[in-house]
Formats: sequence, structure tokens, C-alpha cells
Amino acid sequence: MATLNATKWGRLAMTGQSTHAAARDSATANSVSVDPTFSSAAAIQYKKQAGRSGNVYNLYRSYYYFNTTGITGNVTDSSLNIRGVSAETAAVRIIPSTAFGGDGSADIVATDFDNITFNGALGAAGESWNDGANNELEFVDKDNAEGAANAAIRDQNYFICAVIEYGHDWRNVDPGSAVTLQAGINYAVAAYLDYTEATSGYANDIMGVATANIGKVINVATANIGKVIGV
Repeated sequence: MATLNATKWGRLAMTGQSTHAAARDSATANSVSVDPTFSSAAAIQYKKQAGRSGNVYNLYRSYYYFNTTGITGNVTDSSLNIRGVSAETAAVRIIPSTAFGGDGSADIVATDFDNITFNGALGAAGESWNDGANNELEFVDKDNAEGAANAAIRDQNYFICAVIEYGHDWRNVDPGSAVTLQAGINYAVAAYLDYTEATSGYANDIMGVATANIGKVINVATANIGKVIGV
């Protein structure tokens, strides 16, 4: 198994809204935390509460960017790992995102709040949360190298995702009564990908030298070699 820490991360929130749609479907956040190192019970949150003038809705989402340029082989047995803290009432789901400039070239910004794909779920539906330990969120088809998350980790130079509340944010369901669902995160502990990478590149002996002892052939890394003189 190998691990890769997140390079950038952030928390975005849309709070104080009068309807479910105004909070969930907003094009921008009204609270932005760039690479936070604090702990927060409201790292992932869906909240509906009664106010003096009607209902008030708050949504918090967490986003992660990983630089995956060093991963070239097939990826399996993959998961996203996040340290929990303070609250564990929300079930969560990992979904694709185009935050961080779409490729990690920028820090997270308010308009990234809506840069997510609800119908492209990367993680299982409604994963439970542990507020006092590492949360290992397995990717859908984690053992299939061509699964959505595994293929993206292998084929792109970046992997970007968001973790959101499942029951009302992802499912787009306005609860009938007041509710507070939260998954707390200790952002000071780096989130990371855990995965197995298959050996890639040329895998045959050359002139009696075992492939395990060959790093390059004529200054080309073996990972980038498919054949040597047609073999």
C-alpha cells in the first residue's frame, strides 16, 4: 500500500439562507477557509433551523486536491482518509469536483462551492463518520483499475474531490423539520489517499540483467518503456 497526502484543501459554506435550494444550489459560498489547520465540528454540515422570520439553512462542504503526477501504474484498493473530530451525526459521500482551478493551479475560492458533480459519486452512499479516529472512505469500484476514482488518480496529474453531507445535500431533500447533521474534521492532520499501485513499464530482463535491477534504458525510465526492440 502507498499513501499520498492532500496538497491543498478547503472548507466552503453557504449559511443563513431561507430555503434549501438557496443554500444547496448557490453558485458561491459566503464563508471560505483555505488550507485550514483548525478542528471543526461543522466541516461537513447540513443544518435547518427555525428563525424569527422563517427557516434558516446552513451547508458546509470540504474539498481536497492531490498532486498525482507520480502515479502511473494501475491503482486499486483505494480510499480517502480523513481524521474525524467533535461530531459524527452526518453520513457523507465523496463526489467529483473541479475546485482549485480545476487542476490544482489555484487555492480554493468562494465560487468553487458549486464546482461539484452530484451525479458522479466517487464514494459509497451514506458512509458513516467517526469523530475520534481516521475515517477511511472507500471509493466505488475500489478494486477495479478502471473505476472512476482509480482511473482519475492514474490518468490525470491531479485528483480533486469534495466530501458532503449525504442525506439532504447529496440527495437534494429538504427535511420536514429542523435538523443538524455534522461530520467534524481535524484539518491539522493531513487527509490522504491510500492505494495500491501496480508496477508499470518494461518488465523483462535485458542482456541477463533482471528487470528489478533496471531503472532506465538509454536514460529512459522503465515506467515509460513498453517495448525494447519490439519485445
